[in-house]
Amino acid sequence: MKLEKFLQDTYGYNPEVKDNLSTFVEQWKSWYQGNVKSFHNYFIYNGKRKVKQQRYTMNIAKEISEEWADIIWSEKCQISFEDEKAQENANKLINELDLYVLINNALEKAGALGTTATVVSVYDIIEKEDAMTLDVSNAKTRIDLVDVDWIFPLTWTNKEITECAFGSVEYIKGKKHIVLSVHLKDETTGKYKIKNHLFSDNNGNLTEIKDVENTLQEFDTKSDVKWFSIFKPLLTNNLFSNSPFGIPYYANAIDNLKAVDISFDALKNEIQDGRRRVFVRADMFSYDEGEQKLVFDPNDTTVYQLPQGATKDELIQSESDDLRTDKQTSTLNTQLNLLGKKCGFGENYYHFDGQNLQTATAVVSANSKMFRRKKKLEVGYESSIFDLLNAIAYASSTFGKYD
Repeated sequence: MKLEKFLQDTYGYNPEVKDNLSTFVEQWKSWYQGNVKSFHNYFIYNGKRKVKQQRYTMNIAKEISEEWADIIWSEKCQISFEDEKAQENANKLINELDLYVLINNALEKAGALGTTATVVSVYDIIEKEDAMTLDVSNAKTRIDLVDVDWIFPLTWTNKEITECAFGSVEYIKGKKHIVLSVHLKDETTGKYKIKNHLFSDNNGNLTEIKDVENTLQEFDTKSDVKWFSIFKPLLTNNLFSNSPFGIPYYANAIDNLKAVDISFDALKNEIQDGRRRVFVRADMFSYDEGEQKLVFDPNDTTVYQLPQGATKDELIQSESDDLRTDKQTSTLNTQLNLLGKKCGFGENYYHFDGQNLQTATAVVSANSKMFRRKKKLEVGYESSIFDLLNAIAYASSTFGKYD
């Protein structure tokens, strides 16, 4: 059994929601990781055969995601409450949950992959013998950050996802398991119930494990407060209409990402070997009986085999020019500037100084493109952060040790 099939049969999940998106998500993830196999792996022909090459990367997609997360959620941001007691409890929870770091990570992942989610849960709750009341004296709040791959929307409008399932991988005694948490809203009361499922995973084939010890298979939150929050950039999804998923900052700048890495690769190769070429007759690519080795390394891209017919007087000739690093650096900076503009940073935000990538340090003016994009993204993320804080406050006070 596959997870999507279980969700479809049990909760009416529509797999088409993610089928078309998955190809794009894999592409975005590859750029975020800095290695797109179909792009960063390429070949150079040396006159005899194609030699496999690995293109240098600036991993600029990761840099863009980090940069926007830091701009939106900086050290100046604070979570504050008017009530002194509430603030005291909030400070304890913030430290326990490492909340500021978690929010920054959520913003980075959302900007990189289009969508991420936080899911709140409580553990170490003891069900008393009467099975009617719970002992929450030792209860603790937990927050899981869920990538887009493990988010399965069930009900949504243009405004928000209201019912959703979330998956995660856990290892129990060395064996892989899939944990599924399904958040459903009662049609009559509007209150949320969370249904939990555990599956053993045998190479992608899942088997549900019933009656898991120390786990409530159905948990009534007794409230209309969502215990999950969806983070996605406030950018119109021009790839899929009516989709509950967002798009990353660079979704419409893939060609620009390629141009940056092509320019960076050219610069690194220019520095490494100046694109020097030594042209050698075919009979020079032979096996030296005395040395018991090939005369030339067949993987050396600076050596190029001449075609048959070259004169014997031209056994070896070379081509060597001055390094063109200034032009290569200028080209790279042009591509960085174009990419920066496409991703909302405005003019000349990124600059390569010949050794390292630099970012602009000037104060952002109120009429700049970057400032306007920053305010726009903040509006979108504000409700996500509020939903997260609301869920933490409710879970920790109703089912935890905090008042």
